[in-house]
Amino acid sequence: MADSDMPAPGHSDMPAPGKPDMPAPAAPSAPLVVSGLAFAASAFLLATCQVELPTAAREELVKSGVAVEVLVPFAEFVASASVFGGYGRASGLGGGFIAHEFGSDVDENGAEVPGLEAATLVRFGRYPSSVSVVDTAGTNRLDTAITFHAGGVLVRLDTVSSVAAGPVDLVAHLVTEEWDPVSAGWDYAVDTVDNRVAWSTPGGGPGDEIAVGVWDPAAGDSVELMLDSALVVAWADSTAIRDVRITATTPGVRLRVSSVVVQLQTIPSIRPDTLLRIGLGATGATFIYDPLPSPPLGALRVGGAPSWRTVLNLDIPRSLSGYPDLCRQLDCPVDLRADHVSYAGLQLTTAPAAAAFALSDSLALDVRMVTAPRFLPKSPLGPSSLAVTGGAAVAPELYRPEAGQVFELPITEHVRDQLRGETAFGDPVSSTLALMTVFEPLSIEYASFAGRNSATPPMLRLILNFSRGN
Repeated sequence: MADSDMPAPGHSDMPAPGKPDMPAPAAPSAPLVVSGLAFAASAFLLATCQVELPTAAREELVKSGVAVEVLVPFAEFVASASVFGGYGRASGLGGGFIAHEFGSDVDENGAEVPGLEAATLVRFGRYPSSVSVVDTAGTNRLDTAITFHAGGVLVRLDTVSSVAAGPVDLVAHLVTEEWDPVSAGWDYAVDTVDNRVAWSTPGGGPGDEIAVGVWDPAAGDSVELMLDSALVVAWADSTAIRDVRITATTPGVRLRVSSVVVQLQTIPSIRPDTLLRIGLGATGATFIYDPLPSPPLGALRVGGAPSWRTVLNLDIPRSLSGYPDLCRQLDCPVDLRADHVSYAGLQLTTAPAAAAFALSDSLALDVRMVTAPRFLPKSPLGPSSLAVTGGAAVAPELYRPEAGQVFELPITEHVRDQLRGETAFGDPVSSTLALMTVFEPLSIEYASFAGRNSATPPMLRLILNFSRGN
């Protein structure tokens, strides 16, 4: 964990001047010489199993003439690529993770990665001093003479994002050391700019075991770890420490925690024949884990907690030549303008990632303009370009049974802006784009893609439309 939220620099993929080893342009599909409505249908077919073309169905944007698909090699549209990490903190995820000996493997850099260990830490507030009770006459009354005699820690899990082959043994420990719900990590209980305090033992300190339970994925999405009645009574004291660490002892599991609450049981004095259950919510929570993923040496990466971003410095060609199908229809070189671009998609090929952080659920990606690249890695960003669709979802199936499948991220407006030299609203344009998750962090999991020097570097897929004579 870094001393602050400042992202840690990752690798930089900077080509030498002159762009050596430039791959030959890939052969695009045959050009389509069609008119407006026919092109709309054809363009949709071109996008099957990729993404829906956002403008292809708008007849007023498609003139009679030549429509052609072009695949631009990486070296022809990207000047450099870099990966930066450290955006946000695990505490910002809005949930937690629990893992034990999960995914020991060799990562994309060829390094041995031990199994993932993760624990969720939760701090609970004071007990309520009163409760609203319906008396025998059906009237709501406030009961202040309440006592709590039993309770448990209710853990609710995201079954879709959890990986477990069967029942999982869970354990709750009391956390007795001071810790910061915002900055705590595996090694440090407090990890801020001006204050760094290590745990007495990594992973949240020793702590006393206070509850156990078994979560069975086949039985539902939650499990209650019952507390000793004496501890429930002791926690009623306003000075009591009600901080809990939840871990797993079953190996080979990684669970995503949706919420953790304490379920208290009380018999109200107004209705002594009634048992009430009252939820005590968290006042602070985070998850801690080990090991942290190491920076990628050649792959591109998006996601994780803290999050990784891939930053591309674009160099979109203003003219096209060397594409046989295009040049058969038009005189090459062909000047390229913003209004020629019906659709642009960044094609990425999935690359193997460390098994500990492999996708178990879809990861929603966004692409945003880096408005001040000189301030990287902390540069401000432009607005979300995929906000309407909620991001482009990378499905875990793209990594199964192995990586090497193509994922396409729509960047139509960004390419048009580059060719136009300004946004559609006349604002300045930066040539630098950040590939990131729609929220940071979004998951402990991350998506890995093949980089520049791989056998399958990123490609730019363009659907271009030229009217006769333009």
